[in-house]
Parts: sequence; structure tokens; C-alpha cells
Amino acid sequence: IETERTKLKPLVNSIFRKNSLMGREERSVDDKGRISIHASAYQLPSKYRNKIVEVYITPHRIFAFDPFSGKEVVSYNRSLIPGKLISRREYKRKPGQPAKALKSDVMKMFDDEEWKSFVAKNFKAFPRYVRDQCIEATRHFSGKEVDMAVLRHSLHYCLENSTFSFANLKDTYNHFARELNRNGEAGMPRHEVKFLNPDYRGAHQPLPVATRDVKGYQAMVGAGGN
Repeated sequence: IETERTKLKPLVNSIFRKNSLMGREERSVDDKGRISIHASAYQLPSKYRNKIVEVYITPHRIFAFDPFSGKEVVSYNRSLIPGKLISRREYKRKPGQPAKALKSDVMKMFDDEEWKSFVAKNFKAFPRYVRDQCIEATRHFSGKEVDMAVLRHSLHYCLENSTFSFANLKDTYNHFARELNRNGEAGMPRHEVKFLNPDYRGAHQPLPVATRDVKGYQAMVGAGGN
């Protein structure tokens, strides 16, 4: 039996088991929103750029899953041509409106100083992806009922923590909106909350540390010696 077992081959992933956690593997999404599988690239929605997804690969299909929700993000037929980019029309950049006009529209979406400050920092942080960032802003915050109090808290938090992508702002907004819905105003952060600077190397207020009398340890050591 052991001899036969060495000759066995592992089961090939089946499309009928794609929703099982077995057979999935993590893949990094690059800054263009693509994952590489067997020398071909597959396009994912822009919000997954520079993040991790789970992929399930069968002989004929590949499936990408959100690692937190477990939901399927996208699926494609396997490419037979090495180096080919596989994408969907809705994931491609939309030509037409100039980037300058898009930037102007996004800047004017809310008459709020922190919004304008965040937008300006976003354009500076992502100069090569301004059009994509504008599309993200429009998708998440235009034409929808936005709670301005939640948005201002979200903007303040992102500005304080230097997270300038609209995907981060959207996630922060959704988090604070859920906290507000769950706990009311008590669940909302206050502007006076101070954030630690990770680069700070000066003195900090010492933390309280629990201590015990050394005699207790001496008694245990003595008992062990006997």
C-alpha cells in the first residue's frame, strides 16, 4: 500500500469545490490591480491594488476571492497564451473626460476644507493614477446620500494617519457609519484624539507594570530543591 501511495497524484482542483477553503492560495495584487498566474496577468477591480486576494485555480478557470468576506471577486477562463493580460471592460480606464476636468469635479464635490485638503493630498500621493482615484471618488461619494458628520470624521482620521487613497477613505467612512449606527455618537471618534507619531524616539509616559514580591519565587525555588 505504501508503494502505491507514492505513485498517487494530488487531486486536481475542481470548479465544483471552488467555494471550499481547500485549494486556495494567497496572491499579491500589483499596483495596476493585476495578479500573475502561470505567466499571464488577470485584472481585478481597482480597490484591490496592492492588497492580498485568495485564488483558486482549476485546469480551465481561475477564481479570485476577497480574503476577508470570502466572496468571489472575479473569475476568468485560463489563458493559453503566456504574457497575455486578461481583463473585463468595466475594469479598464474610461477615456473621454480629461484628467484636469475630473480633478476639478472631485475637488468641488463637497464644500469642506478637509475634503479639499484630502483631495489635494490624494492627487499628490497618486500622480500616476489620478484618473483612477477620481473614478473611485465618484463611485463611492457622488450621487449618494453622504452623512457629512461621518465624512468629516473619516477625512480627519485619514489626514491624521496619512492614508490618502479614496478606497481607504471609503473603508473608514463605512466603519464610522457602522459605529454610529451601532453606538450612536459615543461610537464616533473625537477630533481631540492624538495619534502617536511612529517616527518619534523621545520619552514616553511609562506604562504601569504589575510586580510580585521576590519571596514568592524564592519559596517556589526552595520547594523545587527539596
